[in-house]
Amino acid sequence: MTFPSRDIQVFVTAILISSAAYAQQVDCTVQVNYEAVATTHKELLQDFQSDVSNYINGYSWGTDNLDEKVKCTINIFISSVTGDNRYAAQVFIGSQRQIFGTAKSSAVVRLFDEAWEFTYVRNRPINHNLYSFNDLASFLDFYVYMILGYDYDTFDNLSGTPLFQKAADIANLGRSSGQRGWQQTSSGSYNRVQLIDEILNPKYAPVRSAMSTYHFAGLDSLSVGPGRAYKNILHALETIGKVTKQSDPRNQIIKVLFDTKYMEIADLFATYADQSVYLKLLSIDPAHQKTYEEYRTKKK
Repeated sequence: MTFPSRDIQVFVTAILISSAAYAQQVDCTVQVNYEAVATTHKELLQDFQSDVSNYINGYSWGTDNLDEKVKCTINIFISSVTGDNRYAAQVFIGSQRQIFGTAKSSAVVRLFDEAWEFTYVRNRPINHNLYSFNDLASFLDFYVYMILGYDYDTFDNLSGTPLFQKAADIANLGRSSGQRGWQQTSSGSYNRVQLIDEILNPKYAPVRSAMSTYHFAGLDSLSVGPGRAYKNILHALETIGKVTKQSDPRNQIIKVLFDTKYMEIADLFATYADQSVYLKLLSIDPAHQKTYEEYRTKKK
């Protein structure tokens, strides 16, 4: 595997230092959909969106206080009222980071969690407490630390581990609570507890390492050394492919990765000299075969 030249490495080191500082905080766009909720309950939820946004964006998730923040989105779809001040919701969580030398951004993680149940009382503050489980605050804390962990991992090998560990600690509290969504299942559908367990499992460390290569020595180097950058991207994807062949097909970490990145990956190689690369992608990520086939057969 090749890496960027010394000049690029100096630049990327600067990015890393900056990332280690700013990735502790987020710039999160929060949107809430209340269409499935009766009018009387909508009134009880009228401050919910601003309360969640202020909770996330107004909190220092670490000790640093720089201007640049991790860009993320949390879209909450309230699906039902389950009791007094009790709600069920489906949630989309996504984050992105800029690609060096371009005006483009790369999606870092996209998740869709269908199993959130929480209590919300208007005019009652949402408080941060990493040592005590709360069905509202703990869910938000869990996903902010997941977002930050994923972001860190794109800049340096396994550097998101301390943040993922915070998410795991919250998941353990959730397990003990017995509440829906915090118990690991074997259904193969998305499960937040299974995902964080896999992220911290040494078996999947090569997948996380590959993501730092993909972004750090790949995407960020395309504008200055495309030949080497493409080789690094391919090496990262091939590494993930090897882990995939040895893994339970119901794994979450690789599924989430390719569900997030497959369109970007397909488009990256649209002008690549060797279009047989799409045959490799078909083998590495068969779940998105249709997209890779479409790109492979496009007329240039």
